[in-house]
Amino acid sequence: MKVDIKKYLEDVYQIDVMMEGKASRMACYYIDSKDPILIEVGPSNSFPYLVSGLESIGISNIKRTAITHLHLDHVGGIGHVSEKYKETFIYIHELGLKHLPNPERLWKAVSSIYGEEWLRKYWGEMLPVPAERVVSLKDGYQFDLDKNRILKSIYSPGHAKHHYTFFDSGSRTLFMGDALGLIYPHGHLVQPNLPPPDFNKEIMFKTFEKIMKLDIEQIAIAHFGIHKKPYELIRQAMQSIEEWVNYCKNINDLSSTDASAKLKSWVKSNYKMVNMDDETIENYINQGNFDMQISGIINYLKSNN
Repeated sequence: MKVDIKKYLEDVYQIDVMMEGKASRMACYYIDSKDPILIEVGPSNSFPYLVSGLESIGISNIKRTAITHLHLDHVGGIGHVSEKYKETFIYIHELGLKHLPNPERLWKAVSSIYGEEWLRKYWGEMLPVPAERVVSLKDGYQFDLDKNRILKSIYSPGHAKHHYTFFDSGSRTLFMGDALGLIYPHGHLVQPNLPPPDFNKEIMFKTFEKIMKLDIEQIAIAHFGIHKKPYELIRQAMQSIEEWVNYCKNINDLSSTDASAKLKSWVKSNYKMVNMDDETIENYINQGNFDMQISGIINYLKSNN
C-alpha cells in the first residue's frame, strides 16, 4: 500500500491517510523525536494507511497518541490503534474518558448528522479503547520530546468545546486539528469550518488571539497539510469567519432548504473574484458541507440573541 508521506523540520512527518479513499483529505502527524508521539489517527477506514505510513518510516510501535478533538474523522480509528499498539496511551480532552471506552453514544450523535450507512461506508465503525489507557489533557500539559524540546497542549475551543492544539518547541509547528479551518491542495486561504453544536465566533477568536502569541514557524492542520505564514493565515481565517457569519445574518430564512445553497454560491463567487482556479475551487466547495456550516452558524446566532 503506497502512502504519501512528507518530512518537515525536526523530523515531523505528515501522513496522508486517504480519508474516504481520497488524497489530501486527512493528515496525521508523527514527531520522530527521542520520545516520539503520533498526533491524530483519522477515521477507522483510514487505519491501514496510517499503519502503512508509519511502517514505511520504520515505526512499529506507538507509545503516545495525542488527539485534537473528539470528531470521528480525527479519533474514529483510535480503537484500532490501541488494539494494534498495546503500549499506546491516548491523550485527549476529558470527554474522551467517557466516550472512548464506550463509543456508542458518540457514534449515535455523528450518525444523526451523516447517516449510519454513510458513516460505516466512508469512515468505518469505531472500536472501544481500554479505559486505563485514556489520559485527560489539561491546558498547558507538556509532553517531553527530547532534551530542551516539548510539545505543549493548548486548550483551543471554538470549533469544538473539546478541542486542543499542540505546539512543538523544536520545529515551532502548531498542530491545529480543525481549530483554524480547511486548506486544500493548491489553495492559499483558509475556508471556515463552523459545525454545530459548539461553534462560537467569540470563543474561537479568543483561541486565535492566544495562539498568535506563540512563536510559530508553521501550522499543521488535519484538512490539510503543513503551511507557512501562520499569522497571515490566522488573520485571514478570522476575516472569513466574520464575513460568513455576517452574510448568513442577511439570509431572510436561514432555516430554509436553500440557505446552504446560497452560502455555497456566495463562497464560490468569492473564490472566483480572487482568481482561484476551477479545480481548487471545486476542492474547497466539495468539502464544504454547507448544510453543516449553516446549522453551526444558526446555532451560534441563536445562542447570541
